[in-house]
Parts: sequence; C-alpha cells; structure tokens
Amino acid sequence: MGRRQPRNTSTLRMARRRLRLRSATERAAALVAAVVVAGVLLGVGLSQGWWLGQSAPPAGPLAIPASRDVAVDDAAIDAGVRAALDRAATVVKVATSSRLMRERGQVYQWTARTVDIKARSRVTDLSRQIGQQVAPAGGQILEQTPTFIRIGVRRAGLDLVTHDIQLIPFVPAARVAILFDDAGGSLEQLEPILALGRSVTVTVLPGLRYSREVAARAQEGGLEVLLHLPMEPEERGLALGPGGITTGMSDVQIAQVVATDLSQVPGAIGLNNHMGSKATADERVMRAVLQEVKSHGLIFVDSVTAPQSVGMRLAMEMQIRTASRSVFLDNQNKADAIRAQIQRLIILALERKDVVAIGHATRLTPRVLKEMLVEFDRHDIELVPVSALVK
Repeated sequence: MGRRQPRNTSTLRMARRRLRLRSATERAAALVAAVVVAGVLLGVGLSQGWWLGQSAPPAGPLAIPASRDVAVDDAAIDAGVRAALDRAATVVKVATSSRLMRERGQVYQWTARTVDIKARSRVTDLSRQIGQQVAPAGGQILEQTPTFIRIGVRRAGLDLVTHDIQLIPFVPAARVAILFDDAGGSLEQLEPILALGRSVTVTVLPGLRYSREVAARAQEGGLEVLLHLPMEPEERGLALGPGGITTGMSDVQIAQVVATDLSQVPGAIGLNNHMGSKATADERVMRAVLQEVKSHGLIFVDSVTAPQSVGMRLAMEMQIRTASRSVFLDNQNKADAIRAQIQRLIILALERKDVVAIGHATRLTPRVLKEMLVEFDRHDIELVPVSALVK
C-alpha cells in the first residue's frame, strides 16, 4: 500500500501541469482573437469616420436614392415636326418605338419616331422650319446631313432622340414657280402666302407704306423677294404709283429710279414688271432697266403683260438670268376662275416641265392655291422659287 501512494502523487502533478498548459494556450488564443477583432473594428471605424469622434453609422441597410421620372414632351415635339413637314414634305412612312433610359437616378421614357419623307425644299430650309416649330416644346436639331435630320431634347448632357427623319431623293415630274405680285400695301396680305408653306416668290411694289417690312417678313419666312417695278402701260389713265418707269425718261433717269426702287425693297434678288405693256416693248427703255439689273447682279422675270415685250430677249442677249410668265392665275378674282387657271397650270407644267405663273397678293389666289396644293403633290409637281427656273 505504501509504494502505490507516490505513483498517485506523481500522476496528480502531471494532470495539474497539463491543465495549466491548456489554460495558457486558451488565454493566448483569446488574446489573438481580441487583437484581430479590435483591428477590424478600428479599420471600419476609420473608414466610416466615427472612430475620430463622429457619430456611429445608423443600424440597418444603407439608404438607396429613389429614381425620379423625368417627362419628355415628345407629343408636343411631334406636333411641331408634323407642322413643319406638312409645309415642306410628303410623309412616306412613320415607325414608332418606345424608349427608356435610366441615368443618375433619373428615368426618361418617351416615344421615338423614324420618318421617311420626300422633301419639297432643301434640307437646310426644312431643318430651319422644324427647329422653329419644335423649340417651344424644348426640342432642337441634334444632327443634320444632306439626307438626314435628327431631332430631340438635351437633358443633363444626354441626347434623347425623338425623331430620325430620312429624306428620300425626290425627282419632281415638273417644277412651277408662282409669283405673288403687288405686295407691300399691307402686312395682312402676306399671311396667307406664308401659310402656304411652299417656296413661292413675293414681288413688292416700291414706295408703299409696308414695302420694306413685307420684304423683310417674306425673307424671314424663307421666301424669295423681287422688286415689282412699275412700268408705263399702253392704257392711259392707269396710275403707276411711286417709282414708275416711263418711256419719256432718259437712260440716266431710268437708272436712278430703278436704283432707288431697289433700295426700298431690301433683299430683292431681282425684279419683274408691274403693268408695262408700253415700256417693255421699248427696246431703249428695257435696255436701260436691264443694265441696272445686270450691274446689281440680279435676275429679271418678264411678266409678259403684252406679247410685244422685248424684255426676255434683251436679258438673254445681255447675259442676265431670266424667265418669263406663262400663266396668269387671277385675271378674274373669283375662286372658281382661279381654280380653273391652277388646273391649267398643272396640265401645262406636266407638258413643259418648268413653268412660271403669276397671281396677286391682293386677291383670293393664295387661299385657293392652298386648297389645291394636294393636286401638285399628287402629280409630283414641285413649287420652287423663281430663281430655280431662270436661265
């Protein structure tokens, strides 16, 4: 019995030693874990700022800003585009698509349109008209080439395209230049001419109350302007009005009057004669008039108020670009009579290809013509400025 006691004491000591070693190991592991956790907390605290005295981050998930819908008034822009195209083009095809864009917390949603057209005017003129129509709705021209116009809005540096307009090459069956004579007496007379939305020409009498303003407004509307030069008729008693040319004038006087008249119709690209059945048949008078036309680099359109006019022949001899009238539209200021003359003009245009016609700003002609524009479109007849037909 006495010999076994020391063995038991030794065993007990070994057990106690193992226990002390295990406790030390556990304490060391705990210390390491504490250091690691502290390091992590320190890193997070420094990155978030609250370790340096700032408040701790709130508990729970981080807040994400809500998206905000931003309206694009594509319907109003489309109305402006259509208004411009009605005036200057034939729409062949329209395709629509829905667009959605998310950017910087904004949501943009709109309808885009691809439009194929046959343009009746130059792309620069068409683009200008479209730009004017869509501007009130916030639209603008984003891109333009000779056969393409892109329209849309710019928001926060983004181009939101509402319309891609593709111009199909248009080869007209015929071309017609229509001149509206006798303008300058009132501003109201110009409104139905501008409302046509086509490339017609306005001829302005000199020295009238609104001559300058009518010329300016017509040009602002994209129309060509001519001086409507008063010239002496065969019929006695017909008043020429201010700035008239008579056969009794000298060449110097004629040159002075023409120059003065041109200054009263700023921007005029040429002239045509008002009345003038006597003066246009006088070669000396016409040569003096045309010399002034040539010196200003202008064109001449012979209104052919009498068959004996020498105007076009002399202009060609003097190498002045010129054309002559083929149809009067409104010798009778009655709607039915004007319609009949416009039908005659269409037939003549399809036969000759290029025709010049004259109506009057003071009569029913602009309103009747607007009703009949569909007939020109149906026959692919293009209305052009008279400068396109001079030779």
